[in-house]
Amino acid sequence: MREAVLVRARTLSPSVRELTFDPGPGHTHVPGHWVTFFLDSPGAEPIKRQYSVASAPREDGTFDLAVTRVEGGPMSSFLHEAAVGARIRMLPAQGLFVLEPMTRPILMVATGTGIAPFRAMIEELAHKAPGHPPVTLLFGCRTREEILYDDELSAVPHVRFVPTLSRADDAWTGRRGWVQSHLPELVGELGTDIDVYICGLTRMVKEVRRLCREELGVDRKRVHIERYD
Repeated sequence: MREAVLVRARTLSPSVRELTFDPGPGHTHVPGHWVTFFLDSPGAEPIKRQYSVASAPREDGTFDLAVTRVEGGPMSSFLHEAAVGARIRMLPAQGLFVLEPMTRPILMVATGTGIAPFRAMIEELAHKAPGHPPVTLLFGCRTREEILYDDELSAVPHVRFVPTLSRADDAWTGRRGWVQSHLPELVGELGTDIDVYICGLTRMVKEVRRLCREELGVDRKRVHIERYD
């Protein structure tokens, strides 16, 4: 157990806040890892929540989280209201949702803050493997205001950022609908010899995994998942 200090914060969307924490010396993570935070609750066991790290490793050891405010959620409320300097107990980063050796194109599929581990992975690739195979990131959310890291990810070479909105307004000229509806086209473009990484709510993750394995011809071993509900 260690204590992390909030050193920066910014608003990413009406419901998502990015927080940058300093976990102290000796902490490391691999893109795709998550951390566990603990919040004391009077008269009860501490509240425990896991969040995927949204940044590649840095020399100063800090890392970013992208946290959705959950109505009535004590942890998300604390994190959305916390001021710089706030402290919170945490366990070291861990997890198995990490990039395999990059020998083929990659399709990443995310909804909401499921984009967090992919942002970390893409940051790492841009820094350490600028000539990596092409990456397509299919990202689903409801409205244009909820698109996360758009300008940043769209600027990374060899990365195609593909947002789709389920509640788009009339002015939106991009893709519409759930991420599942765009899979046949994107897999058709990339071919079936790809690695697919999926992160988001369980219902989406299961359906995308099923489509890739059973209908679109992707090798079962090439489909990697992380769920956060």
